[in-house]
Amino acid sequence: MSTFNSGLPDGTEDFVGVKAKELEKLRTLFLNYFNKNNCELVIPSLIEFSEVIGGDANASLKDYAYSFSDENLKNISIRPDISQQIARIDLQQGTKDKKKYCYFGETLRKTKDSLTKSKIAYKTGVEIFGKISIADEVDLIKLLLLSLKKAGKYKMTISLGRTEPLTEILNGLALSHNDNRRLKKIIASKSKTDLEEFFNSKNLNNRSLSEIKNLMEVNGKIECLKFLKKHKNKVFQNSARKIEKIIKNLPASVDYHLDFSDFPGFDYHTGLVFSLHVFGFGFSIAKGGQYKSIQNNIVREAIGFDVNVSSLTKLNN
Repeated sequence: MSTFNSGLPDGTEDFVGVKAKELEKLRTLFLNYFNKNNCELVIPSLIEFSEVIGGDANASLKDYAYSFSDENLKNISIRPDISQQIARIDLQQGTKDKKKYCYFGETLRKTKDSLTKSKIAYKTGVEIFGKISIADEVDLIKLLLLSLKKAGKYKMTISLGRTEPLTEILNGLALSHNDNRRLKKIIASKSKTDLEEFFNSKNLNNRSLSEIKNLMEVNGKIECLKFLKKHKNKVFQNSARKIEKIIKNLPASVDYHLDFSDFPGFDYHTGLVFSLHVFGFGFSIAKGGQYKSIQNNIVREAIGFDVNVSSLTKLNN
C-alpha cells in the first residue's frame, strides 16, 4: 500500500477550506477588536539576525529558534515569538509616549504545540509600552478576556503570578545563568526533593531553601497570599497587594488561580505573569506578562499577551 507524501515536515500543517476560513475569521475578529481599543497594527518581519532576535530575551528565545546563514553568511533566525519583535519596533520609533500595538502572524519553534502538535502557530496579541500601572495590567487582562469571549470562549480560568518574590530570592543566590534556569525548572515542577538535592549540591543556604518552599505554597485562591502579606520584605508585600487588586477587578464569570513559582512563556518576564485556560482543555491558549524592553541603553516598560489562534481553531471543531 502506497503512502501519500504530503510534502510537509513533521510538526507542520496546511489550513485548507473550513480550517482556512475559521483562521481568517478569527484573525479579522481579533484585529478589529484590538483596533477598536486603540491598538496600532504592526506586521513584523518573519526573520531577523540571530544575534539580535529577541532583544534582551535573546538567550531564552534562541533555544527555540531555527537558524541558518544567508547569502552573505550572516546568521538569520525565524521568529519563535512576536512580542519581542514589537519591542524592537517600539524602540526604533524613538517615542517616550505610551503606545499600544497589536499583531497577527506565524511563529516557528523547535518544539511542538501541546494541542495542535505543530511547530508553527498563528499568534495574535497586544503589547503596551511606557510606564505600566496597575490600571494598565487590569485593562490588558480585561482586553484579553473580552476578546476571547467574542471568539466564543466563555468558561475561562486565568492563572496569575508575579516574578518579584522569586527573583528577590534567586538574586541572593548569585548562581550562574545555566544554574539559575535549572533551578527555575525545578521550582516550577514543585518537587521539593529535587529542590533540596540542588541546594545540597551547590552548598546553598537553608534560609533561601525555606523561602522557596514557602513560595511554592503560594498556590491557589486569594487566601494563599498570607505568606507574602506577612513577609518582612516589602517586595513580597507589594506583590500580594498588586495581585489582590487584579483579582478584585476580574469579571465574575472568570475563575482564577494563583501561582508564584511556575511562570508561563519565555524567561524574560519581570512582574505580572498570566496564562489563560479554557474549560475542558488542559493547556493554556494565551499567555502574557510584564517585561523590560532594552536596546542601546534605552529601557521601556512593557506588558502584553499573545493568543494561540491555531489552538482556538482546534477547540472550535
